[in-house]
Amino acid sequence: MFSSAKLSLALLAVAGSASAHIALWHNASYGYDDSQPNQSDLVQPLQNLTFAESDQHHSDEWWFHGKIDSPPDDGAVMNLPSGGTFHGEVACNKALTTWGGVPSKQTEYACDAVGVLHTTDEFGDEPQDVKGCGIGIAYKSDVKDIAPEDFTIISVNYTCPWKRNVDFQIPSDLPPCPTGGCHCMWGWIHNSDAGTEQNYFVGYRCDVVGATGLIPLPQAQVANKCPTDTSNCTVGAKQPHYWLQAEKNNNFQGNFDPPFYNGDYGFSDGAQTDLFEGYFSKRSDVESQKLRDDTRRSRVLRRSVGGAKA
Repeated sequence: MFSSAKLSLALLAVAGSASAHIALWHNASYGYDDSQPNQSDLVQPLQNLTFAESDQHHSDEWWFHGKIDSPPDDGAVMNLPSGGTFHGEVACNKALTTWGGVPSKQTEYACDAVGVLHTTDEFGDEPQDVKGCGIGIAYKSDVKDIAPEDFTIISVNYTCPWKRNVDFQIPSDLPPCPTGGCHCMWGWIHNSDAGTEQNYFVGYRCDVVGATGLIPLPQAQVANKCPTDTSNCTVGAKQPHYWLQAEKNNNFQGNFDPPFYNGDYGFSDGAQTDLFEGYFSKRSDVESQKLRDDTRRSRVLRRSVGGAKA
């Protein structure tokens, strides 16, 4: 519970949130501060920052928003339901969400002003200039073992960030996480016509609930730009966009050509159902057949488990 003094501070902070930006809020995020109902440091944009220096991590690094040494509390996990929907909250300040503990300040939209959303749209139900957010997963329980290329985007929402409540559909064929769980990330890059060039990345401890997939995710590849020539789209699992940093970029487009989490880069709206596309063709006939058989058995198991629960 927050004290009345802290809640008052939260209300004051929200009044100035138009100078802030956006994050997907969850108590399983790295850098989450349970003592601050009006926390806003995780919404700060990332630009021209370093990655990391060996085992020494600093707040001026973009990887895990510089919070890799500030893990979530024990037991705090972002649970992603296999084949279901993860209900998240994006906002300019924690106080605008249910995580802030201030019901009177929980907003319909992610922010209390359109300008902070970095879009030319006006508040309404059909934004045209919002470019999408994505959730990625890395099948490693030790956060210090994760490299940027270990993350795979598994879900995208084309109209994020816009409303505070945002849904991410989770693929049904994900394998279970290893002992100790997985790690996830949330990413967003806005259009160049609505503010300075910026990148957003927040990391989380996560798990895939009810996962029965038998095949590990293939190595994700860089998502190619393909707004008109779909033959140039990356086939299968795709990495998050790492752009505009001093180190470890995987996208080198210019300042006024930001990459997005939408169809222009081969991402579908919702669960990424193409994660294994092209995977079987790279293996021998015998191995491919075994993998297909395993996949079919996994689907049958999911249906039988679902029927039993019903």
